[in-house]
Amino acid sequence: MTNEGFNAIKNKKSICLIGGGHSHIAVIKQFGMHPIPEAALTLISSEALTPYSGMIPGLIAGHYAFKDCHIDLMKLCQWAGIRFVCSEVHAINPCDKQVYCDQHPPLRYDFLSINVGSQPALHQIQGAAAHGHPVKPIKRFFQDWRHWFESIHRLSYSPRIVVIGGGAAGIEILLAMHYAMHRTISMQSNFTLVCADQQVLNSHNKQVQDFFDHHLQSLGIAIIHGKRVVSINERQIMLNDLTLLNYDFAVWCIHAAAPPWLRESGIQCDEKGFVRVDQYLRSISHPDIFATGDAASFVPVPLPKAGVYAVRQGPVLVRNIAALLENQPLSPYRPQRHYLSIITAGDRYAVASRGSFFAKGKWVWYWKNMIDRSFMARFNPKLPGGSQ
Repeated sequence: MTNEGFNAIKNKKSICLIGGGHSHIAVIKQFGMHPIPEAALTLISSEALTPYSGMIPGLIAGHYAFKDCHIDLMKLCQWAGIRFVCSEVHAINPCDKQVYCDQHPPLRYDFLSINVGSQPALHQIQGAAAHGHPVKPIKRFFQDWRHWFESIHRLSYSPRIVVIGGGAAGIEILLAMHYAMHRTISMQSNFTLVCADQQVLNSHNKQVQDFFDHHLQSLGIAIIHGKRVVSINERQIMLNDLTLLNYDFAVWCIHAAAPPWLRESGIQCDEKGFVRVDQYLRSISHPDIFATGDAASFVPVPLPKAGVYAVRQGPVLVRNIAALLENQPLSPYRPQRHYLSIITAGDRYAVASRGSFFAKGKWVWYWKNMIDRSFMARFNPKLPGGSQ
């Protein structure tokens, strides 16, 4: 290589993307179509296949195959000319601008972006770290579910499934498991939903709440309102009123927590450990660091942890990374006040809402299916050695 070639590589700005979330796949796709010669991008992800969270209930229910709802990050990076490092991040040093990964040398960056998502907050529940199955990471949960699902024929009694969390994720996962079990096995099963609020789907309108209340009850699913889990062992769950629930398979779909290394890095985080960002999605303590999706705590206005925000933040993140490289002004992210929410009901039936709007039916499920498949098609282009 000539001296000019070495200097060109040396002078490139290094951009590290931690996590293969919805925002980062937008960055990869855009930089693949419109490369910036001054930049060298690296994606760091613990998994080579990243799940599209909106399709996971359909995967559990049996409506989709595994490949239908996962994006191949390695192939996407190969297509885009971006380095891919398949490793778990365990620390960041923002002073030295270094990312530390398992079984990989430290990676230096000029600009860093974090889109790692979240996981259920289990640290305050006795025994939760060892018992039950957190819905995230999705890959591990799906493996645990399939292993248990394929072994339930060994039980001599009706299996007991408990889902903890009355939000959209808890409802969808519960109904997907219920549908899968009643579609494929003749054995009776007992499902229980534990909801800390007095109403399921507390952040949705009353029509949505009433529909799912009635739907769950019509399927014989027990709902426990206004109670919290305080401890769990290998066979029983204890609630805060000392009620004991026997279970065979328990799922954690409770409030989100951030990876501990975010707070430990010295980047300013909120009380839950998520990176505090300004209107440009930039860390308020470290202007060379961005954060999006669940990993971010948006300072201008609190945002719920919902995938729609990570998707909408992607194009803004793309523009702002390019703007920093080209010394241009940054673009603000303006979150929508209301967003379309579609909650599936196990079978090919779903409920849509936005603000006070409400709709339900099989057509809503097929509408969602069209939206989801269209999204996946955008990030599964024809790649060398790959398929559409």
